Amino acid sequence: MISKKKVKFLSLFAGIFLALFMLTGCSQPSSQSLLKKAQKTDIQNFQLQLDEKSSSEHFYGQVSYQRSPFLMKTKLTEKGDQTINMWVQGNYAYVKYFKGKQAAWYKAKLSQYTTIKQFQATIKKMDQLYLSKQSAKLFKVASTASGYKLTYTGKNKNLWQDITEKDGLATLTSDASMVKATIKRIKMTILLNKRGRLTGVKLTAKYQPQGKQKSTTTKLSLLKINQGKKLTLPEKVKKNSVDITKLNK
Repeated sequence: MISKKKVKFLSLFAGIFLALFMLTGCSQPSSQSLLKKAQKTDIQNFQLQLDEKSSSEHFYGQVSYQRSPFLMKTKLTEKGDQTINMWVQGNYAYVKYFKGKQAAWYKAKLSQYTTIKQFQATIKKMDQLYLSKQSAKLFKVASTASGYKLTYTGKNKNLWQDITEKDGLATLTSDASMVKATIKRIKMTILLNKRGRLTGVKLTAKYQPQGKQKSTTTKLSLLKINQGKKLTLPEKVKKNSVDITKLNK
């Protein structure tokens, strides 16, 4: 027969064991450790959604990116009526221009499209996530059915610097003054799978550009990371495009 002292000891041991199990089994990994893992994600493809709005301008659209073989598909609209459809493959850009109701595809070397070349370089930089240690500490961690969700809401200047200067967001949007703007609010969500690999990034930033009284809001979503179908330049675009490098020869 077990003595009362042993029963108390076993109960105490069981309680301590249960407490340790709860702490080790249910505690969340830190945001720093998760972001360190996320930075190792080998990003091969993603879909980017962009929406930038101020009192006088509206710039929005979608970009599909594939690292190897490199291919980029974009559809960007400015002020609601100026839409650019574009494919970038290798050293060439295929751009769709509208004239009235008629549309035509034109092909040119990237060296002839300085802005497109810069845009391509910026998109390529986005296949890696960088946040400083100071910024990484800001995020709250929550478990999800598929992995982890890191969230931050505030107006931290270090995070704003990481976003605008290192990730190239300022270059990606049409507002080059973002870096020097006064940040009003940042809302950022980073999604990871159970292995700690990056699956999505959502960012909403409200800021006031220098010399302007009204604020601008930019929404940026990096979605379907490594989940996209293989991109292929459509044959009709390749065959029907006019090579403008040969027009003046």
